[in-house]
Formats: sequence, C-alpha cells, structure tokens
Amino acid sequence: MPNTAAADPTLPLPERGHVWLDDAEPALLRMRGEVDVAVVEELRDRLGAVSARGTDLAAVLPQVRAVDMSEVTFADSSAVGLLAGLVMALQPEGASLTVRGIGPTVETLLEVTGLLPHLAVEG
Repeated sequence: MPNTAAADPTLPLPERGHVWLDDAEPALLRMRGEVDVAVVEELRDRLGAVSARGTDLAAVLPQVRAVDMSEVTFADSSAVGLLAGLVMALQPEGASLTVRGIGPTVETLLEVTGLLPHLAVEG
C-alpha cells in the first residue's frame, strides 16, 4: 500500500475552521483552524447577517475591535473580506482593527491583498 497522508491514520486531519465571539471579551472575535467560505457562511447564519460579505457581517459585529487569529491554519478571501468589513466599519470612528497572532501564511495573504497596512498587528 502506498504511503499517503490519506492512508496514514497517525497524521492529523486539517481542523475545520470556527469563528466565534469571545464571551469573556465581547470586543474580541476568535478564529481557529481553516477559515474559508463555509466557515464565514456559518458565522453569517449564526449572527443573522444579510450575506457573508464582510460589510454585512461587520454590521452585526459592531462591538468587535480585535481578532485573534493565533489558531488559524488557513484563511481564504472570505476571511480577508470579513477583516476588511470590520476595518471599514471602524474607519468612521477613527479606530483600527487589532489582529493578534497571525502566522506567516496569513500575514502573506493580508500583505498580498493590501489589507495588512490597515490593521494593528499584535504578536
């Protein structure tokens, strides 16, 4: 039998992503695992947003000032759209969105999309 990741039960499977508001810190949105379109759609459904567009999600997340991405293993354009929507929602207040714990892959994605300079990055 060929030695492949799919056949090797000891290799961890990618963790399905999850995005949630932290009950202890209502201004903190936490992300974990693979944050893709399905995960962002799930967040939209839970929060009752009109669509999964970042601006629509930001409208139902007005208290969010920080995002913890320290447990994110993958992010796609849906995650970037969510962050961009939060950034745009804070601009009229003159506030910035703080993003904590971005790894090299997510940092590259944010840099390539042009969003990185609009974020206050911690850790």
